[in-house]
Amino acid sequence: MHRMLVSRISRRVLAEHHVALTKSLGENSLEAQDPHVGIIYTALNLKTSIDKCVKLLQSRPYSVEDDMEESMPNRRWPEVTVDGHLDTKFPYIREHLE
Repeated sequence: MHRMLVSRISRRVLAEHHVALTKSLGENSLEAQDPHVGIIYTALNLKTSIDKCVKLLQSRPYSVEDDMEESMPNRRWPEVTVDGHLDTKFPYIREHLE
């Protein structure tokens, strides 16, 4: 089962990448200084991506019954602190990271 899922995901990623590369070649995106090569974002800022995920999570109400016990009615999402080399950029597939 694991091998089948990995194979399926790999084929889907390759197909998405091929379609994105084909589309970008038709649009002459090389002149636009686009930080994408197909589906690979070549200048991914990890802090920005983490902040986006935190904002999405914190916009979700914490009062969902599955997430909260009755004894903690004022519970909030934890604060997230990103520390380290905050300006580091590297190539990655953004959707897979997020």
